[in-house]
Amino acid sequence: MRYLVRLVTPPRGVTLDPFMGSGSTGVAAVLEEARFIGIDYEPSYFEIASRRIDDAQRQQTLDLDPPDPRAQTPQ
Repeated sequence: MRYLVRLVTPPRGVTLDPFMGSGSTGVAAVLEEARFIGIDYEPSYFEIASRRIDDAQRQQTLDLDPPDPRAQTPQ
């Protein structure tokens, strides 16, 4: 889904998913730094998708990868 979001959404653009389901497209949009509009008729699916997208947004703010020691310059 990340590849598809990159393919069809311009940088910092908006991705629309009118059948959001569990939110995979929304998660991909967050990871690709695109804005996202999601719609689903079923409230339970909307809640699941909202939680997944919120989790993806929180993870974007964390630095989960340790720094590469090869990238640091010796002093």
